Amino acid sequence: MTNEWNTRALDIARFAELGAHGHWQTALPGLPRVQAVCEPGLALAHPSECTWSLLGQTRGSAATAQNWLHLQASLTLTQRCQRCLDPMAVPLSIDRWFRFVADEATALAEDDNCEEDLLAISSEFDALDLLEDELLLAIPLIVSHDSCQAPASAALGDDLPHPFAALAGLKLPKP
Repeated sequence: MTNEWNTRALDIARFAELGAHGHWQTALPGLPRVQAVCEPGLALAHPSECTWSLLGQTRGSAATAQNWLHLQASLTLTQRCQRCLDPMAVPLSIDRWFRFVADEATALAEDDNCEEDLLAISSEFDALDLLEDELLLAIPLIVSHDSCQAPASAALGDDLPHPFAALAGLKLPKP
């Protein structure tokens, strides 16, 4: 049952009940929200592909059965270092479990008392949207090499006067 499932309309209850699993590869253009946060020139120059998998499980007895989904994914984005401005590879890795509950109200009510992520169950769950959400959350806020130098400013090398130096001449002498 590797790729028989529609990731845009995944029947979570059935997927978990069968203990199904699937493996996919999605090119960066197939993840438009992730591609949108990448610098356009770098994303096109170094295309990447996300490798991801889903595993469904039903835990508990028949009366208290709960549907779970395990998402694993890896993707390497090319982004610009915020310190030296050179391109750099940013590896992203996801390994998360999600528990499904009856509706959004139940998810909100139980969220504070559990460690796992809760999602409302749906007969047409969009797993690709979940993948994109998790990839976006995995992108570091500040992308930088472990050790690099900031580029030298062009203004530091010039013998230009300080932009506010002329204001010093406008000061009135103190009485």
